Amino acid sequence: MNKKDVLEILEFVATDSFFKDFVVRKSDNSIILKSNEGFKRVQFDYYNTYDLSRDSLALEIKPGYDVHYNVLHKWFEKYSKLPLKVQRSDWSVGLVGNMFNRTSEFYFLESRKDYTEDLYRLRTEVVSNASYVFSKFATIEGYYNYYIGDVISGKRELPDGGFGWVVRYLIATKLVAPSNYGLVKSLIMDRVEFLKGRNEPNIMMYYNELPMIIDDLESTDFSSFK
Repeated sequence: MNKKDVLEILEFVATDSFFKDFVVRKSDNSIILKSNEGFKRVQFDYYNTYDLSRDSLALEIKPGYDVHYNVLHKWFEKYSKLPLKVQRSDWSVGLVGNMFNRTSEFYFLESRKDYTEDLYRLRTEVVSNASYVFSKFATIEGYYNYYIGDVISGKRELPDGGFGWVVRYLIATKLVAPSNYGLVKSLIMDRVEFLKGRNEPNIMMYYNELPMIIDDLESTDFSSFK
């Protein structure tokens, strides 16, 4: 099985009424809905593998459920060292099924045995999962509670690499819980110093500019930023 099969599966999933306003984007195997605030996306990663439960060669589909808030990304474009296209297609929230106790991988046998049953099962579960994620993260408050509120309460650790999250977490806190901004900034800067000590490449790339970035961020009004 190949990308043609993946697109066939993707287009079938998109026939569900849940996705009636979404667009199938073949370039990155996704179903996407854009708005002035950002986008919601289901993206299908795929691999040729083996289905042990049915002892057969198979295509593995792994849907990812993404939410992008423009307000957490667009401001940073002037500092980002990523290509603009990459920056604008990046996710704020990126989850797969096992991150919220749902199915992550779906298998389609090379022989196409059970194909119709597998197809309907995938569509049903993708719709259920997408509905859950897009509802949970319908607002910046959902993002803040999941990623930052859980850090403050000790249920989650800050990321172990990358840099974009530093800016996104600070902006989200400034918008949702400004009274917690000082605490969150302190936690983030401690993490940045820890990662710098490990020579984390993304942190090293921005480290010297970080004071300027934070000064600019703290003087920016994000309440109407799109």
